[in-house]
Amino acid sequence: MSAKIQYIPFAMTFAVATLAQAAFAQTASDTVSFVNFENREVGVYGNAEAKEDFKRNDYDKSWWYAMEKNNGENSKIVYDGEEHGNVLQLKYPKGCVGPNDNDTPACAGQIIQPLVKTADTMWSAYDIFFEDGFEFQLGGKLPGLCGGKCYTGNAMPETGDGWSARIMWRKDGNAVQLIYFMGQESVYGDDFKWDLNGTIPQKQFTTGTWHHIVNKVSMNTIASPGNGDKNGRVQTWLDGELALDVDTLRLRDYDTVKVDKFYLSTFHGGSSAEWAPTHDCFIRYDNFTVSTDSIAVTANASDTSGTCEGENCGQGPERIMPRTQNRATVAPVETYRIDGTFVGRKNTLPDAATHQLKNGKRVKVVR
Repeated sequence: MSAKIQYIPFAMTFAVATLAQAAFAQTASDTVSFVNFENREVGVYGNAEAKEDFKRNDYDKSWWYAMEKNNGENSKIVYDGEEHGNVLQLKYPKGCVGPNDNDTPACAGQIIQPLVKTADTMWSAYDIFFEDGFEFQLGGKLPGLCGGKCYTGNAMPETGDGWSARIMWRKDGNAVQLIYFMGQESVYGDDFKWDLNGTIPQKQFTTGTWHHIVNKVSMNTIASPGNGDKNGRVQTWLDGELALDVDTLRLRDYDTVKVDKFYLSTFHGGSSAEWAPTHDCFIRYDNFTVSTDSIAVTANASDTSGTCEGENCGQGPERIMPRTQNRATVAPVETYRIDGTFVGRKNTLPDAATHQLKNGKRVKVVR
């Protein structure tokens, strides 16, 4: 994902933070959750770290996580380079199908994040990198938003008390939205292809490159309690291009059902062996964002989708999100190649020399 590069001296951190309040589309009140892993050291990323980063509300007890399976091999922080800095790397073990979170081997990682704020319309975004050699097989799950009972698996909504709109890769990396809603045809949720209702070529995930996903979910209106209208809407942008826009969904039957969870659920499957990878595979993630206001879908200076909302829409790459630095000095940097192998170079220069702001992010620079 390309963006305008901005270099800002370390001493200007306070000024950058002040500028960010005005320049970045998501203000403090808009941003529901933001996780970019720059506060984490390279190494195992476990349940304790996930609980701290993916902050949840204080009343919903549905927190679910499985980040420490396979002796800590499934979930790690690795250094990706200047553009992304530290990122989350999840392992998709050979032969592993389904979440399998209670057994060994568990497949990749699972987090349900009950959001600290709920809304009828919510935006989410993240960056994703399928490492070289990743096997798409028949398909697999990726993170998305959900609400109410957050239906997944073969739990088909029957009373309009919950929904989900996760993302999937299918065979050859074809991208779809897997939506559970009232009136769905399949017990396992319905696929909505990322082809803008057949008007553009089917979008595909590819290996060896970073993709940027932006998702917007809007709840349907309610004609009367128990009788939802078929006007719920899900929109998705991949790498700046609108790929999905479906607005005929009955996601709820009661106005108490909102967008209230971010569901980081990812694995191969399906449930049968032909879905499984034949060797260990890896995906990297960065910049998980949930917001009640619009999220920039491209690195361009203006939004042309017609769906941008909020007073700061269309500011493109000039938007800055400062990355929090809690250390006076930085620990040695362990550098990893894209395939996950350790390079071995270490950087022990002072913090001010090793941290610069690039694209509004403070990153480790290996010299």
